[in-house]
This record gives sequence, structure tokens and C-alpha cells, in this order.
Amino acid sequence: MSASGSSHRGSPYAQELIDHLQPYSVTRETDRGEQLDFQVNHQGMCYLVIEGTIAIYRRSDNMLLSTAKGPAVLGVANLTDIFFDDYLKTITPCLIATLTTEQLNEIIKDEALWGLISKHLMFMYNRLYNNIMPRGVPTAYEMIRQQLMLLMNEDENFRRSITVERYIREKTQLSRSGVMRILADLKTGGFIEMEDGRLIKINKLPARY
Repeated sequence: MSASGSSHRGSPYAQELIDHLQPYSVTRETDRGEQLDFQVNHQGMCYLVIEGTIAIYRRSDNMLLSTAKGPAVLGVANLTDIFFDDYLKTITPCLIATLTTEQLNEIIKDEALWGLISKHLMFMYNRLYNNIMPRGVPTAYEMIRQQLMLLMNEDENFRRSITVERYIREKTQLSRSGVMRILADLKTGGFIEMEDGRLIKINKLPARY
């Protein structure tokens, strides 16, 4: 997970962490569409996304939580225990380094990285609180409006690979019919431009529906 504003802009501490951790990790190229689990054989995993773009999903309901573009470091929150059993999917071919959280713990101690890790985690939790966690009880339109703006800020490869309706439903769990009705009205009104169900451009979204 990464950044406020643009949903894929990463933590400013990610590259420095990668520089410290990559020498101890296994690095490989992945294809698009690969799934990477935060738990493997009951062991927490940490992923260093060096190049490429990934999506983070909640396992319980397969909700799309966020996207991240390299450089990004994911899985650090599972350092002391397995708190998150979510999973990643590669949106583009990626270069990803992997290590266990047990290994990560030892490296942090040996290289005195607690300060850097703390800054990274605070950035991530701040983004989670401000950009992902819902505030109040938004209407369906308010949720769709927010997701349209987030989608417009996604990596272009990802934005062109997913339909607007699917992106919104994976992020909100709204009904397909409700999402399609509002999108159709926004397109007819000239507020958004779509092509084959993909978002091309946002002209201006009304505050209310």
C-alpha cells in the first residue's frame, strides 16, 4: 500500500528499505496476474516491489484495497505476528524480491533499521486511515465518485486493463446494476468518458447525484 493523493504513489522510505533488504532476499521476475500471499506455510512474507505495479486484495471478500507501484515494500506490518492475511496480484510484469518476516526481523536488528521501519509504517497507516478507511456513511454515488477519481490516478496500464464497473465493485462491494446505472448517467451527461468500459477521462464530476 502506498501514498495519499495518487493511489499508487509509494512510501518515500521504500527505496531506502529496498537498498538495505534486497541483498538478503530472493529476487525474481513475475508475470502479470501472479498472486503473492502474505502468509506461506504459516510464515509471514515481505515483498519488495522493485519494478512494476501490484494490487492489494483483502482475502475475506476479495475486495481491492489499493495498488502500489515500485519501489514499494509490503508485509512489514506482519513483523511480530500474522495480522494481515491479504494477498497481492501483479498488474504488470514485475521485479519482486521476497524474504520472510523472520529474516526481516533479524536484518532490522543487525542494521539498526527500526527508525526507518517506523517512518515507513507510520506513512502506510496514515494512508490507510485517510484514503482507504471509510468516513461516515457515504451514499453510493459518493463512493463511486471517489473511486472514479482514484481510478483516474492509477497506473495507466492498470486503468486500461480493468473496466470501471469492475474496479468500483471490487473496491466498494456495490451492486453491479447500481454502479452501471450511475456510470451510464455520468457518461450521458458528459461528466466522464469511457471506451469499452474503461475510463478514459474525467471532465467534471458533480458533487451530488
